[in-house]
Amino acid sequence: MSDVEASSKPIGDYASAIDWLMSFADFERGSGPRRSKGDFALDRIRSILRRLGDPQHGRTTLHVAGSKGKGSTAAILESILRAAGFRTGLFTSPHLHEFTERIRILGAPLPEEEFTRLCEQVRHVIDAEQREDPGHISTFEILTALSFHAFHAHDVDVQIVEVGLGGRLDCTNVFSQTDAAVITSLSHEHTDILGDKITQIASEKAGIISAACRSAILSPQRFAEAAEVVRNAADDVPVPLVDVGADYSAEPAGVEPWGQWFRVQRRNPRPGEQPRAMHLLPLLGRHQLDNALTAIAVIDTLVAAGTVAISSEALHKGLATVRWPGRLESFDLPEVFASNEPGGSANVVIDGAHNAESVQRALDACRDYFPHEQLHVIFGVLGDKALQDMANVIQTRSTHVYATTSDHPRARPPQQVADAFADPDWPGDIGVHTDPQAALSAAGQSAHPDDLILVLGSLSLAADARRFLSAPPETHIVRRAEDPTV
Repeated sequence: MSDVEASSKPIGDYASAIDWLMSFADFERGSGPRRSKGDFALDRIRSILRRLGDPQHGRTTLHVAGSKGKGSTAAILESILRAAGFRTGLFTSPHLHEFTERIRILGAPLPEEEFTRLCEQVRHVIDAEQREDPGHISTFEILTALSFHAFHAHDVDVQIVEVGLGGRLDCTNVFSQTDAAVITSLSHEHTDILGDKITQIASEKAGIISAACRSAILSPQRFAEAAEVVRNAADDVPVPLVDVGADYSAEPAGVEPWGQWFRVQRRNPRPGEQPRAMHLLPLLGRHQLDNALTAIAVIDTLVAAGTVAISSEALHKGLATVRWPGRLESFDLPEVFASNEPGGSANVVIDGAHNAESVQRALDACRDYFPHEQLHVIFGVLGDKALQDMANVIQTRSTHVYATTSDHPRARPPQQVADAFADPDWPGDIGVHTDPQAALSAAGQSAHPDDLILVLGSLSLAADARRFLSAPPETHIVRRAEDPTV
């Protein structure tokens, strides 16, 4: 039986929907040959969308690209717009636990029944495309088409779309118009596809900026040469660009169990707008303040253009109630893993950090937000990530490391992870554990109540560990903080 004939079977339940999706080339999980740069093109996804009636058009569109922070920024934008009363659609990747998390309507993942039904509706289009161009469609292309189909079906007002990889040739780059093209923090990633130089990577990311954009928003950047590439791309079109690092600043203003307070300073506020304001953000880490500033700059730009009307109360509420699991998320350690030492058990923090820079940020955040005596790191990475660079960073902060692996086809074996800590000058201990549950048990038995257990290295490891941890309490916003400096 051919692949096309097999795919013509009706999709009757969620498990069948996932099986159908995974029968195509899934480059996130390493299914099918690794793509080279020349394999990326937009003709196929444009053809699929035409067959669906071009559902990506007809609503306010925010397109978010970058190396780090693009998912968090997209989630913050969605939360603000939803708080202001807009019907929102959010498309992000990868998911933490289930594919349904990638497509959200009004902040909620699609129910499995609806996800299944939409897959069945889209399947006929994919079958037709396969007959004309067999064997080339990817899982991500189908998910992209599925998200736009869902947004159209739900008649959303605003769609916030995260780029999958790169930008210029990413299959989300299919809009006749975008209201904001957002470029978050840029760093070295996917160099086999995007190029070895930061300027090449920036050029690919800036490919979402075109004459179809009404505005471009540039997050604070670590690499000046990357920022310059994005500015030049906007100038060439031309598209007005908001440089968040130049026009906005954030000052930390305290941490409470439900998040971090910060003051935002607008250097060029519009008439009637306060230059300073206090906000609460449940997402922790100094880097999340940059993401919040970027989202605020996008909202300010949309309001100034008359695209949306958003009150300061809605802005505050949206920031204060955003949820983005798996990013510096704190948990209680279940008793089954604890040592039963007097004084309780160590706390656990999970984070999806997967390169040296994001690992450094996670370690800094643990120091700043989670006071502890010793740091125990449960660590596992995927095969295409810079293992040694991350290990070198971890060795500067921890002498207790537990090498493990995740339930992901590209995850490195635990012993390979452990071998990266073979530096004879490092005074630490490295354990090798077959899975996150075993690593949590070992860390829980070794850690004292005043210690901290940090799980990081990949989002898939964070997801696997998260299944064994006690759910954190819900965030409760009691009142809006008043900034006495305003």
